[in-house]
Amino acid sequence: MEQFNAYAQWLHSIIDPDKILLSIRDAARASNVTDAQVRYWIKNGYLKTVKADNGAIKLPFTQIGSIRMIKSFLDEGYTLSGAAQKTKENKDISRSIHHLLSAGIQNIEHHDDKTVFDLGPLEDEPEKHVFGVETPEKITYIIKNVSN
Repeated sequence: MEQFNAYAQWLHSIIDPDKILLSIRDAARASNVTDAQVRYWIKNGYLKTVKADNGAIKLPFTQIGSIRMIKSFLDEGYTLSGAAQKTKENKDISRSIHHLLSAGIQNIEHHDDKTVFDLGPLEDEPEKHVFGVETPEKITYIIKNVSN
């Protein structure tokens, strides 16, 4: 578990998407929208920006996903406010998945053709952990006692 946590921290330190900043033009090009659209979405509070040391307005790399989702929902016929709301809902789900993966997994081990994920203890029975067992065909879940 300690090795897994150390690896996760190391990986996060070198690839922190919130520290990768893009200009409005670069964000627009990466998302296949116009600079004007990105500026309008920023002005209306649909995108988060930061000020760079030189005073320029930048977008964290994580906003590329938001831009692409907004565009996708607009292409499906949503209004801008509807597209922004659907994007927020999807981002909340993405955040929850990220939290589950980063904080919920206690340990990962590989045995034969199986990867075993320790998903942590049961709330009322901390000596019992939930394990996800992944094989090439499927994922199953088991509860096992663990020794401390």
